[in-house]
Amino acid sequence: MPLMPYPIVKLKQQRSDRLLHPWVFDNEVAAGPEPASAFSDGDIVRVIDARGKATGVGYFNSRSKIAVRYVSRNPEAVIDDRFWRELVGKAASYRKLRYAAGGLPPAYRLSHGEADGLPGLVVDVYGDYAVVQFLALGVERVRNAIVAGIRDSTGIRNIYERSDSSVRRLEGLEERTGVIAGQPPPDILAVDEGDVVALVDIKNGGKTGLFLDQRENQRAAAREASGRDVLNCFSYTGLFGLRAARNGAKRVIDIESSASFNALNEVQWERNKPGADHTILADNVFDYLRAREKARDRHDMIVLDPPAFTKNRGSREGAARGYNEINRMAFRMLRPGGILVTCSCSHHITADEFRGIMEKAAGDAGRSGRIIAQLGQPVDHPVLMHAPESEYLKCLIVAVD
Repeated sequence: MPLMPYPIVKLKQQRSDRLLHPWVFDNEVAAGPEPASAFSDGDIVRVIDARGKATGVGYFNSRSKIAVRYVSRNPEAVIDDRFWRELVGKAASYRKLRYAAGGLPPAYRLSHGEADGLPGLVVDVYGDYAVVQFLALGVERVRNAIVAGIRDSTGIRNIYERSDSSVRRLEGLEERTGVIAGQPPPDILAVDEGDVVALVDIKNGGKTGLFLDQRENQRAAAREASGRDVLNCFSYTGLFGLRAARNGAKRVIDIESSASFNALNEVQWERNKPGADHTILADNVFDYLRAREKARDRHDMIVLDPPAFTKNRGSREGAARGYNEINRMAFRMLRPGGILVTCSCSHHITADEFRGIMEKAAGDAGRSGRIIAQLGQPVDHPVLMHAPESEYLKCLIVAVD
């Protein structure tokens, strides 16, 4: 079969591990796309290494630091609408296999970008709604095929777009939101997850509405919550605290700076009626912890689930200081026998580095502890071998002595 006439991009000499990575950075390109007359940004290109051997096909964007995002390692692949629809179908089949024992959860991630061979595409499912983020130019250009693939593989007809991430600007794209197909989502969507009813604001909530990657970590933390008072920091809509209350926590204090997230938390708590005492405080977590540590507040359990402290390698040292500070204060504020649940979603901080930061924070606080669990991403947020960026979530549950 003759090769598809895609423009050619030639790479500089690279290490073998870089050749396996799903991205090609702009400083790794030696030449191309050629012929330039047959190319525009977002088009499919064929990539060849420094020796001329084809390494696959992907879409190219001259305006992005990530010049090429591979979509297939088969240099003969035909990248058409059918290709994209089948890829979405494969992502759906992967989830069905992983959740075969109990069936798909009511809310789950259908596409996790590069880890599903769909670079720049995030799709989260909430009941009868799929929420889509097109975060790269190449996938933006095949949006109709992606939507068709979602319909084919899930049967979902209500599809809403939340492509309002600043990442799109790095791709030369404007942010956009709105209904793609079917009915608009309600202002608040209730998702019954069995242990709790989670309330989702698809149109205005963080990311696509919920941080689905923390669901299993919340449940693991809740198993340590019985009889404890829980301080839940960076609480968003309060699911760490709500699940803790459902598992016997006697008191929950949620700290979140966003008034809209706190309002949804309050409604969600009333909907679930877990029975524990509940306080929501609108405050900056760093300021709150500094003040309450100085006042010698003590808690049985503290949850730290902050946003990413670093978006690039250049700010890693500052991020490490931030993680050390909040965890040092948390260690000091825990009663003997207390539980610290601490998380990082910064992919530039590795799991080993995060654990090292926690060990230093404990030492700086004059505390010691035992790690109950080292957790990460659920199976619907897969980690792609050769792509460390796809492994971003770390969660440690520590019994503090």
